[in-house]
Amino acid sequence: MGELRDDLLEDLAAARARWIGPQLQDWYAADELHRQLRTALEPDAERVENPEFGAEVRDLVQADQAASAEGVHVDVEDPLLWADRRLTHDDGGWSVIGIRFRGRDLTCPFVDVIASSLNPTPQNILTIAADAVEDLAAFRPLTARVTVGELEGLRTGIEELPDSGPVSVDHHVVAGLVRDINHRTRVASHPRISLEPMDVTLAAARVEEIYAAHPDGGRWATPARAEELAEAAEDGALFEIFANGQPAGVVAAPRDDDFGLTGHMVQEICLDEQHRGLGYGPAVLQRLCEALPAPGPGTVLWGTIHPENQPSLRNAYAVGRITVGGQLWVAPPGSPGMPAPLTRPW
Repeated sequence: MGELRDDLLEDLAAARARWIGPQLQDWYAADELHRQLRTALEPDAERVENPEFGAEVRDLVQADQAASAEGVHVDVEDPLLWADRRLTHDDGGWSVIGIRFRGRDLTCPFVDVIASSLNPTPQNILTIAADAVEDLAAFRPLTARVTVGELEGLRTGIEELPDSGPVSVDHHVVAGLVRDINHRTRVASHPRISLEPMDVTLAAARVEEIYAAHPDGGRWATPARAEELAEAAEDGALFEIFANGQPAGVVAAPRDDDFGLTGHMVQEICLDEQHRGLGYGPAVLQRLCEALPAPGPGTVLWGTIHPENQPSLRNAYAVGRITVGGQLWVAPPGSPGMPAPLTRPW
């Protein structure tokens, strides 16, 4: 990374640190948190004002347009508009933003706010969203997405502003220290659950099968692909779930440091239909934490969970994970906001 990119990365990490919630400041020393934020934000720094990245995104979207049955068309050619960009606000502050399409759905464009030098107050967040949506108006974004360390208070505060548009929670970031999870009392179903390492190809097929059979299989997430599950296998964190000795599903949690966290991200936890609704989810998470490679003192089990996915939130909270932040959809006045989500954002 060149000197200018490194300076930008420092700016991004320092700005994001001011938006981190108190729990992460308790788990990590300031220098650790800064290093973890730098690691997570390095790809973002490479994308800022990068015409090669912008052209790649534009060409992918144009390929999606060609295959779209809805006839959606995004008529923007300049690759620098497709690349992430640094936006200057009227007060001299800045935000780094980029155009995205939720679930690669061309009817759901939004502006992702990567980091901002402004403090995370309700009024500042609304200002950032309004300026970001205006700056990328060529894409007709429905809303902006902002990563925050405190969800409900900021959401309520933004909604109470007289000039606010629709505001909602996109995802909770839910995390718990692995060592703390391993010291908690085991749930009642714990003795009935066991885990065994699983072949990647078999795991991918099982995940597809379970999602296809689930009535809400595509509502909050998409099934992990074989290449994604391979990362979990390489990290010693891809397992077949057994309930009372019978095959019951798949759980995967590759190493993934993001949102200032360091540890394992719950990539998949899916159970066959006959094993759902029996209270096995928390036991699977406890067994997973027991089976992960020896964790360091700050290693967490974390994931992003949509607020409507109450079963997953209950499972997470039952083993001691907590909401440590998340992402808000924040629409300025006149913007429609994001409709009900179906898949993960792209």
